[in-house]
Amino acid sequence: MVEVRTGDFVVPGDFLATTEEFVPGEGAYEEGGKIYASSTGVVLVDARMKRISVFSRVLGPPTLKRDDVVVGRVDEVRDQSANVYIGVLRGREDRELPLPNLGMIHISQTHTGYVKDLAKQFKPGDIVRARVLNARREPVQLTTAGDELGVIVAACSRCRALLEREGTKLRCPNCGNVEFRKLANDYRQGVL
Repeated sequence: MVEVRTGDFVVPGDFLATTEEFVPGEGAYEEGGKIYASSTGVVLVDARMKRISVFSRVLGPPTLKRDDVVVGRVDEVRDQSANVYIGVLRGREDRELPLPNLGMIHISQTHTGYVKDLAKQFKPGDIVRARVLNARREPVQLTTAGDELGVIVAACSRCRALLEREGTKLRCPNCGNVEFRKLANDYRQGVL
């Protein structure tokens, strides 16, 4: 049988040791003189106490904090703010967020400069990349000020085809409609 060592990753039912060598600890059980893993996790062998255990590293749902980068869908655009359903927390591993996942971009947090009309910056259905300003308030306060932040995918307001970038404007390949948005510098370039 394969010898299990501290740090090995196991799943339920994996053989760990015999009861002649060890006693089962947390995350392990004994059956017929053999010890098996009862949970998914990492093995810890305590040679001094003659105990073998399995510890789960359960990742809870992610929590937002200031400066996190998120991706969401614009739901509604008002005079002074845009409401965003936040879908994903960006990081080493993109992770979906638990409900409620509501964010808001105030008109003053759209660009580094002055914005007169928020409806020319975002439209409902746009996919945006934003940075968290304040996660302690509901809805979460977001900003798209910065070159890497803003709309990353947009659809035509007339025919719903995906818009193609032409400099600082967007053009519909189907109907020729021209629109403007607060665009991220990598608009429609693969990575959300």
